[in-house]
Amino acid sequence: MEQAPVVLTIIGVLIIIHGIGTWVAGYFPMDADPYTKTPSLECQIHSWAGMLMLLSLLIAPLLSTFSSYFSIEFRLFSTACLLASIYFTVTLKKAYEEKTNPGLHQRLSYGAQLIWLTGLSFNLITS
Repeated sequence: MEQAPVVLTIIGVLIIIHGIGTWVAGYFPMDADPYTKTPSLECQIHSWAGMLMLLSLLIAPLLSTFSSYFSIEFRLFSTACLLASIYFTVTLKKAYEEKTNPGLHQRLSYGAQLIWLTGLSFNLITS
């Protein structure tokens, strides 16, 4: 069996970290009011796990963007997904501050990350 390039190993570890973060965020619930002054321990754990999820799937496509292992098409796709995720994270911050609908922006940001993860899967099974 051929050894995987280092970039794929790092991306794989980041995806595992994302999976663990998903499990932790799912196990520990958010508080009913996201604007509470003193969030519960469960909410704090949920929030940190969510941050881990966000960072892991921001770093992974960033690595693929600069890796010569991937085709230029996939690198451009990674860049587009990364920029979409960052854009919706910025709009999430604004929506949270304005108390409009931060959940929508969080889902759009995460959706861009999951589209990238799906693209990575297709890329790996077809290469």
